[in-house]
Amino acid sequence: MARHKKIRTEEQDDPAMDISSMIDCCFLLLIYFLVATTLVSEKKLDIVIPGGKSSSSTPSPLEPGSITVKNDGSIYWNSDLKVGEAFDTTAAVGTAAFTAQRHLDELVGSLKLLKDQATAVNETPIVMMSGGSKTPHQRIVDVMAALAEAGITTVGLNTSTEE
Repeated sequence: MARHKKIRTEEQDDPAMDISSMIDCCFLLLIYFLVATTLVSEKKLDIVIPGGKSSSSTPSPLEPGSITVKNDGSIYWNSDLKVGEAFDTTAAVGTAAFTAQRHLDELVGSLKLLKDQATAVNETPIVMMSGGSKTPHQRIVDVMAALAEAGITTVGLNTSTEE
């Protein structure tokens, strides 16, 4: 009978993968996305919504201001003084016309007057803002910006479902 030679082979270790280049790529991608993304800081509106019941039993000598935003975007102060025109949706964002219609100078003036009156009697100025279900949200944001510019932080919100 013939002898068979047994060939001895060296035992091989488990196959290994060099992942150092993959780790380098991951770090480079991480750095790229950290640098490439922009961080948007939004302006904070410090507005306090008043509670349902008053802590004092004496009524406030100062009436709260009233802002009504109509469905067409027009804004009324104390239900009779028009302080903002109808919102023009055709004005392109970033144009002078868009910026001019969003800054409500008359409303800011009225709000500052209310704040001065409230400060004179040592009260906190309160403003009630109301709008309908079809009121442009941009107009609500414009009114909130006017409130922040005037320094009024106590705001009540009222929504209605009328068309």
